[in-house]
Amino acid sequence: MKPPVIKEENLGQLIKEGDSLAFDVAFKQYRELLFRHAYGILRDMDETEDVVQEVYTDLWEKRELIPDGVSISSYLYRMTRNRVLNKLKHDKVIDKYLEHAIYQQKIELQSSDQWVLEKELATIIESEIKRLPQRMQEIFLLSRQEGLSHKEIASLLQITEGTSKLQVSKALKILKSNVLKSIVLLMVG
Repeated sequence: MKPPVIKEENLGQLIKEGDSLAFDVAFKQYRELLFRHAYGILRDMDETEDVVQEVYTDLWEKRELIPDGVSISSYLYRMTRNRVLNKLKHDKVIDKYLEHAIYQQKIELQSSDQWVLEKELATIIESEIKRLPQRMQEIFLLSRQEGLSHKEIASLLQITEGTSKLQVSKALKILKSNVLKSIVLLMVG
């Protein structure tokens, strides 16, 4: 016995009423066309297959929402187009999220690298300050760490202001040279 012929204009209404035979007819009749349409945009066989499968799943699960008198081919085409567009939007959101995550990771890596470098530099500077002659080190630390003026240092240590300025100046010169050498060695080695 031959299956009954179902007219295209009746398919939508029959599917809406839960007619599984009408659904099978719509599936067999339009699946390939919908697949070609989706594949033309997505260019991925698996994603296209998923989209078409989701369209037919939605068609059946939400069949009561099919508008009366609708052309099922147009309805399926719209569903496929919308599903493809949603997929593309979703992929863009995922791409943006991944870009942001990669960017954040680079920033965090740069921050941690910068923190390590700053820590290394502080250690180098501290080490070089300890290598200064005792009196020069004392004057330099009073100037730079304690924030005392040359006049205050001179009064505290009973030296001239000029001596204080000269000692700080020499300390800076020695530190710049030695710290620079240490940094170069750190980068090379």
